[in-house]
Amino acid sequence: MSRMSFAGAVPVPDQASPRSGANARVLLDHAGWILAAGLTGAALAWLAWLSTPDLYRAKSLVQLQTRDAAGRMATPQLDLGMLKSRAVVGPVVERLHLDIEIQPLRAPLLGSLVNHFAEPGKLRGPWPAELGYAWGGERVAVERLNVPARLLNVPLTLEILPDNGFRLSGPDAQLEGRAGQVAEAGGISMLVGRIEARPGTRFLVTRRDLTLTVDAVTRELRVDSESSDATTLRISWQNRDPATAAALVNGIADSYIKGQAEQRQDDTAATLAFLSGELPRVKAELERAESALTRYRSRSGSLAPSQDVQSYLNGSMEYQRQIALLRLERTKLLQRFTTEANEVRTVDSQILQLTRERQEMDARMQNLSASERESVALTRDVKVAEDMYMTLRNKVEQLSLAQLDRTGQVRIVDNALTPTVPVGLGPWTPAAGGGVLGMLLAAGALTLRQRVRPTVATANDAEDKLGITMLGDIAFSREQAALERMVSAKALLGVAAGYAAPPSARLERPRPSSAVIDMSALEDDDSAERMLRLGLHDQFLLARNAPHSLAVEGLRNIRAAVHFALRSAPDHVIAVTSPAPGAGKTFASVNLAVLFAEAGQRVLLIDADLRRGRVASWFDQPAESGLAELLTGHVPLSAAVRPTVVNGLSILPAGLPPPNPSELLMRPGMAEALRQCAARFDLVLIDTPPVLAVADASLVANLAGSTLVVLRADATLPGQVDETLKRLQRADARLLGGILNCVIAKRSNRAEFNSVNPYLGMPATAPISRRIGQALHREEKKE
Repeated sequence: MSRMSFAGAVPVPDQASPRSGANARVLLDHAGWILAAGLTGAALAWLAWLSTPDLYRAKSLVQLQTRDAAGRMATPQLDLGMLKSRAVVGPVVERLHLDIEIQPLRAPLLGSLVNHFAEPGKLRGPWPAELGYAWGGERVAVERLNVPARLLNVPLTLEILPDNGFRLSGPDAQLEGRAGQVAEAGGISMLVGRIEARPGTRFLVTRRDLTLTVDAVTRELRVDSESSDATTLRISWQNRDPATAAALVNGIADSYIKGQAEQRQDDTAATLAFLSGELPRVKAELERAESALTRYRSRSGSLAPSQDVQSYLNGSMEYQRQIALLRLERTKLLQRFTTEANEVRTVDSQILQLTRERQEMDARMQNLSASERESVALTRDVKVAEDMYMTLRNKVEQLSLAQLDRTGQVRIVDNALTPTVPVGLGPWTPAAGGGVLGMLLAAGALTLRQRVRPTVATANDAEDKLGITMLGDIAFSREQAALERMVSAKALLGVAAGYAAPPSARLERPRPSSAVIDMSALEDDDSAERMLRLGLHDQFLLARNAPHSLAVEGLRNIRAAVHFALRSAPDHVIAVTSPAPGAGKTFASVNLAVLFAEAGQRVLLIDADLRRGRVASWFDQPAESGLAELLTGHVPLSAAVRPTVVNGLSILPAGLPPPNPSELLMRPGMAEALRQCAARFDLVLIDTPPVLAVADASLVANLAGSTLVVLRADATLPGQVDETLKRLQRADARLLGGILNCVIAKRSNRAEFNSVNPYLGMPATAPISRRIGQALHREEKKE
C-alpha cells in the first residue's frame, strides 16, 4: 500500500531517515526553547558577572644595572626568585594589613548586584535596617588586629554601633570599642582607624595567618620578563581595592631595591674588610722578597738573564700569580665555608693542578746552574708579590669608592599607578558564553531525550522506523481540545441528558440505503426543536462543528485510504485501537464514523471499551443499555443500537461497566452481534481499549475484519508500537494501517501546514448544534 499523509504533506524517500535528520528536526522544532535557554544562560552569566567584585591589576616596571671593575655599565640578570620571596613580600603584606580580611555582610544575590553600582564612601540603603546588611559604599579600616592562635583564620562578626563604636564577637570572645582607640579583651587587641557605615551594619573580620597570606600573595604575584636578557621585569598584582594593588606592587619593588642595596653594601663591606686585612700580609711578603733579591744581587752581582731563563721566568711568574690569587680566594671562602665544602674543594683542586704544572716546568729547567735558578726564583717571588700587592691596593680603593656609592643596582622605570579600569572582558563576553552554554545544554538535553525516549513525530517516521503502513495523520485541533473540555465538564457536572429512543426510531430491519433518522427534515426550526426534545445534537463533534479544519481534512484523507483498503478486506468491520491511553482512538473513531455517514453510508459505531467507554458522551447520550447488556442478554440488538443526530450514523454504547469485560467479549454472542451488524450496515467501526492496557482489544481485533492503530505524535514510543503489533499478530488480526494523531505545527513541518491552509479557507455552514441552541433559546423565551 502506498504511503499516505494529510493534505499538503511532502512525501519522503523510502529509505530510512538517518538519526542525524531526526535530531536536526527536534532541534529545529524546539528552536524557541533553545533560544530561551540561551537567553536564560546569558542572563544568569550577566547576573553572575554583576555579583562578582571587580578586580584591578597594578603594574610596575623595574630594571637592573651595575658597573664592572672598569666603571662600565653591565646588565646582569635579575633573580626572579628573590622578587617573590617572603623576605621581600612579607614586610609589604604586614605593612598593608593584608592579613586582616574585612568583608561586608550582604544580602544574597541582591546585595552583590547593588554593590556593583555603588561608590565607596557613598552609603546606600538600608533595606531593611534590622537585617544588618551592607548595601554598598561601606568601609572600615582596621589598622591592627591581634587574636589568639585559636582565632586565626576564624571569621569574627564586627557590628557598627552609634557614635563610631563597634562590637567584635566570635567564638568565646567579645569586645567593644571606638574608632581611633585600641580595644582589648579576651586576648584580642584591635584598633579601628575609620568607620564609614551606618549603625547596625555588620562585617566579617578574619585575622589570617601571616605566612599563609604571604604565600597566597606570592602565588597571585606575576613577574614577567620584558626583555630577552631578563634585566627588565614587570611586576603585577590584582585586588578588589585598586589602591591596595598599587601600594603592594610599589612596596614589593621598593623592598626588592632596598634589599638589593643592603646586600650589596654588606658584601662590599665584608670584601673590603677581608682585603684590608690581607693587604699588610701581602706587603710584608713583597718586602721580604725584595730584600732577598737585593742580598742575592749584592753577593753575586747583577747578570742579564739568558733567553731561556727569561722564558722560564715569565711562565713561572704566571703560574705563581694564579696560585696566589686562588689562595687568596680560598682564604676568603674559609670565612663562610668549611674545608669540606664543595666551593673550597674546587679551589684546592685548581691550586693543586697549577702547582703540579709549575713543578713540571721547574723540572725542565734543571739544566740551569744553581745561581741562575736562585736568581729566577727570587725575581719571580718579587714580581708575584708586587703584582698581588698592587692588585689588592686597587681592589681596596675600588671597594672604598663603591661603599660610598649609594646608588642601587635596580631602578624603577615605571611606578604602579592606581588602576581605574577593572580587569576582564566586561559583561558581554560572560553573557555570550552563558548564552552559548545555555543553548548547548538545551540542544544536548533535547538530543539526549530523543535518544533515550524516541517518539514518532511524522507518519513517514512511523513507516521508516516501525514498518507499519500509515494511512495518514491528523493535525492538532484547538477546537477539538475545547470540545473535549466541554464533554468532561458536562460529565463532571452530571447533566448529561438521558435519552430513550421511541419505538419508531429503534433499529428493526433497515432497508438498503435507508437511515435510522432522516436529517433532511431538520432544516427548518421546527425540526431542530424536535431533535432537541429527543436529546440529539452534534455540539461535541469536530467533523460537524469545524468541517473545514485541518484536522477534519486529515480525517477525510484517512477516510479515503480506508475506503480503498476495504476493497480487499473480508468484511467492513474495523476495530480501532491504540498502544496506550491518550492516543485519541475514540476521537478518530467518532469523527471517522461521522465522515463516512456524511458520505452516504450507513455506519454503526460500537463502543467496545467496556471499562471506560466514552463514545456515548460524545453524542451526549447515556451509556446504559449498550454492548454489555447486549452480551449478557438483557437487551436485544435492536434496543441497544441508538440513532444520532448525524444522518446514517448509529451508535452502540458500551453500557454499564461489567465485572468481567474480557469474558463478555469472548462469548459467542460478540461474534454473532458483529455478524448481524455487518449485515445491516455498510460500515461498522469498533472503538476498543488500548492493546497494551488490557486484552480486550486483541479479542475484538480477532473478530473484526480489519484493525486500525492510532498513534499520538511525539508521545507514542516505538517500543509500544512494536509490542502492539506483536500482540495483534498473535491475535491473528488483519492490520489495515496506522493513523498518526495530534500532529502539531512546528518549524520542521510548517511549510506543509502553510500549503494546506489556503485550500481550507472556505466558509463553513452553521453546525446543527447552533440551530439547536437557537431553538432552545426560543423555547426559553416562550416559557
